[in-house]
Amino acid sequence: MAFSKEEALHFLQKATTEDRLGHAYLISGNLHAGARLLSEEVAALVLGCGPLHVLTHPDFHQIAPESKSRKILTEQIRKLEEELHLKSQISSYKVAVIEDADRMVPAAANAFLKTLEEPPERTLLLLLTTLPEALLETIRSRCILLSIHSKEERPLEEKEKKVTLLMEKFFAPGAPTDATAAFQLARSFQALLGEAREEALNAAEEEFNAEKKHYSKTTEGNWENQRDEYFKASSEATALEQRTFLLGSLADYFGARLRAVYKENHEQKMSENETKCLLRSLDAIESLRRSLEQGIQEALALEAGFLELMQNYQGNCS
Repeated sequence: MAFSKEEALHFLQKATTEDRLGHAYLISGNLHAGARLLSEEVAALVLGCGPLHVLTHPDFHQIAPESKSRKILTEQIRKLEEELHLKSQISSYKVAVIEDADRMVPAAANAFLKTLEEPPERTLLLLLTTLPEALLETIRSRCILLSIHSKEERPLEEKEKKVTLLMEKFFAPGAPTDATAAFQLARSFQALLGEAREEALNAAEEEFNAEKKHYSKTTEGNWENQRDEYFKASSEATALEQRTFLLGSLADYFGARLRAVYKENHEQKMSENETKCLLRSLDAIESLRRSLEQGIQEALALEAGFLELMQNYQGNCS
């Protein structure tokens, strides 16, 4: 079933009201664009608390990839199972959210399968993923799929089109995947980031000038300096959001290719080399995102990240 985030929330609210809520839902969609927020809103609804307090609710449980390899380990699943088999503390329900559920190692996935087959009483399981195809079929078949992508293909934004063209150029069959190509890709991506920063700065400057014209005669003298600092910070925050958006577009490119491989091979075993290669590519992008979030100098992080991406790719995804 395909929904907008609001439609999905309404669907689950109705199911809760009518006492027909399923025990496990697989929510497919961009975690930053709505899947994570939807899971928190649903959890708040079921637990009877406000969305702002759900993360600290004692009956709310959440796991995500934590190891160096960004995998969900068997130990995490075992611990979650133990918590879910305990009596709820405040609510009549318990809710467990598994972020990036496709990142479970095989042993963890098999262990979780037992929980799906014999779920604890009055427990809601919410699995979040951008790649449902990467999950075991036995897990997918035991969950109700909620895709928060639009049923109609969403037109790509101009920046997304540029990222797609960039990836098609550097990852075309036969294209070089050496250090030189990685450096060129990093420079091209930096140029897109530069455009995003300039747009954010121009928008903030325009808003500041409009506010200055309207309020400067009715406020104290230090108002202009304070608001100038505010809009500088605002433009930088917007630029960081755009960087996250562009990195998401990189992941979308490889995710779309992985879905295409799955669709083409749904009646036979997926191409093992191509599948592993695409998953490694997604790992490399996730590693790059973490490096940037840790404050590593952007140009260096991009060069190292795209070099890792090229090395993992090595032409085996074509």
